[in-house]
Amino acid sequence: MSINVSSSSIIHPILFALFPVVFIFGNNTSFLSSTELFEPIILILGIATLIWFILKITVKNPTKTSLALSLGIVIFFFYGHFHNSLNELSGEYIRNIVLIPIFLILFSILVFILVRTHSDLKNITKIINAIAITIVIMSSVNIVMGVSSDSESQEFSTFESSENLNSKIFGTPDVYYIILDSYAGHESLKKHYDFDNSIFLNELRERGFIVIDNSRSNYGWSYLSLGSSLNMMHHNFDPELGSKNYNLAYDMISKNIVGDIFNELGYDTINFNSGWGATRNFENYDKTVCKNTNLSDSQILISILDNSIIQPVYSKFLIDDKRDRILCQFEELGEITQKTANPSFVFNHFMIPHKPFIFGPNGESVTPVSLEPGQVETSFRNYAYIDQLQFANKKILESIDEILLNSDTSPIIILQSDHGSEFPDSASMENKIKEKMANFNSYYLPYGGEQILYDEITPVNSFRVIFNYYFDGDYEILEDSSYWSLFNPFETNDKPYFEDVTELLANSDSNN
Repeated sequence: MSINVSSSSIIHPILFALFPVVFIFGNNTSFLSSTELFEPIILILGIATLIWFILKITVKNPTKTSLALSLGIVIFFFYGHFHNSLNELSGEYIRNIVLIPIFLILFSILVFILVRTHSDLKNITKIINAIAITIVIMSSVNIVMGVSSDSESQEFSTFESSENLNSKIFGTPDVYYIILDSYAGHESLKKHYDFDNSIFLNELRERGFIVIDNSRSNYGWSYLSLGSSLNMMHHNFDPELGSKNYNLAYDMISKNIVGDIFNELGYDTINFNSGWGATRNFENYDKTVCKNTNLSDSQILISILDNSIIQPVYSKFLIDDKRDRILCQFEELGEITQKTANPSFVFNHFMIPHKPFIFGPNGESVTPVSLEPGQVETSFRNYAYIDQLQFANKKILESIDEILLNSDTSPIIILQSDHGSEFPDSASMENKIKEKMANFNSYYLPYGGEQILYDEITPVNSFRVIFNYYFDGDYEILEDSSYWSLFNPFETNDKPYFEDVTELLANSDSNN
């Protein structure tokens, strides 16, 4: 390290500003694309640089300016960690309205002392530069190791060709695969939320849908469930999915086999950008709808703000972006195939009724504490889930009516959830499994297609039975098994492994 670098006052504020981005990405390389680094880096460095110039003009001392900025950056970005630590030490929850003013007063006192000191502060600058360089290098090592591990990921392959499928048996109907994230099954809603969803289910049946009673998912997490259904296979075949490298699972979603088959059948393949990493953009699809990126889609930025001093209020500024994307998905769904000349396969993954809860039952704007989908408090049941589910019911019925009205040929529609509702931390493991695996599963199958359904059908076989009936396929029907992984995707220290819980869920169904 050269003397110039070690004593340069501009080094440490830049590195402290970069550290949260590098740290979060370094610990989530398997979940995040490197393209997600650019927006938060440009935004954070831009703001930090602007503040530095303003302070430099005011203080007229670059060294003191940089030290004051670094102190502010540390307090701003790491306030949430300080807050959590104090809560653990005290055993009580310290309200932000009390703690934030204390931090701001402390910051003001330290800056005042800094401005008034007559020291040249060169030694302090060297020490702080060394600290900043060290923590950034350590986080960068995690990135290099993560990327190296990802590069060794095995490619999954299409297991069966579609060349023998006949796309003209029923006049090439449009096919819709619609996912409502975390939408629980009927019995599960009654048991855990005391909510009767019969009105919605009857509305679907009146429109010709078949609703699978006591349905269950094959997996309890989105990235496993969607990877399975969109590739018509179970995951247990691949040991890579039992490691910390989840890029293979994500690749199975973004390069899915179902899309390849419809491409070969001459369909236009259309994906709706959900805002969630794995279903934002499908590499093998012709078109992405609602694809304008918003700051609220940045998982890195949301994670940073969730631990910052503005955590209590930041969601107020980003919630409109989040709401607009979901509303775009509903608005475009009913009309999308009218904009294509060829038959279409449409995949639309709605991130509701999954948390964060941003819609009331009639679409009212609700401002949650956090926009982070995976780190919201789960120690209690939040009945805002039911409000958001009711809104989803209303909007999906409107979209289905538009689809049916605008379709020249009766479409095929799979309306499904990837898994059931989120369980509270206090639930027993058995109850966690039963709740998370109790998904929603329904089908609109014209031309006598209802005969291909059976009571135990799970998402892994949804497209197998559809390709067999509507496109003269010969796909084997797999075991409708359900697997629980003890891995929590937000606690990356544990390794996932699959436990067959089919019998447990079957016994649960028989007791209902």
